[in-house]
Amino acid sequence: METNPKSKVRQNITGLLLCAGMSGRMGTSKALMMYEDFPFAVQIIKKMFLVSAKVVVVVGHEPEKVKSEIIKYFTSNDITNLKFVLNKNYKSGMFSSLQYGLKNIQQSEWILYHFVDQPSLPNSFYKEFAEQLSEGINWLQPSHKKKLGHPILFDNHTANMILQLSENNSLRDLSNDQRIKKQIWNCNYPQILEDIDTIEQFNSLTIKQFVI
Repeated sequence: METNPKSKVRQNITGLLLCAGMSGRMGTSKALMMYEDFPFAVQIIKKMFLVSAKVVVVVGHEPEKVKSEIIKYFTSNDITNLKFVLNKNYKSGMFSSLQYGLKNIQQSEWILYHFVDQPSLPNSFYKEFAEQLSEGINWLQPSHKKKLGHPILFDNHTANMILQLSENNSLRDLSNDQRIKKQIWNCNYPQILEDIDTIEQFNSLTIKQFVI
């Protein structure tokens, strides 16, 4: 019997969501801020499950609070495929959380690397994004109007390269490495450029919910 192609995609991708930061400029955890009746993190995790068999969530600041608030929204079956890992060194920066998350991912061909402040990406984005994967590439990144955005899909070869770098590096340092074969997907989703760091940006996002 022929394998369902969507099932194959789900088996090959693991989601990685960073929820470790203090969100200092926001004054509260971005992971738990509400968008369309769900916390940011919950919105994103549910969508990541559309293309990922498992999702790893890296926590740091107030880890038990973040974890307990998130799992309220998931069934016991979902929770078995949802792994929380604590990065005690989260204050050193986002790259350390990325590396810590990757250390806790096994047997995955692709990693869907996601920030926690992009809750408004629609379901269709994730399905279309995953469909762009092809042989011969290590890195898939969306762009909108010639601007690169997030999330990013990268393979286990790239993940190993990330783990070999020091915490003082950033993903940007690696993105220009000639050993990584990148593919850019020009898409019609402006949400890939979202970066919600202030209350003003959050208010702008919530207002958009009611704009038709």
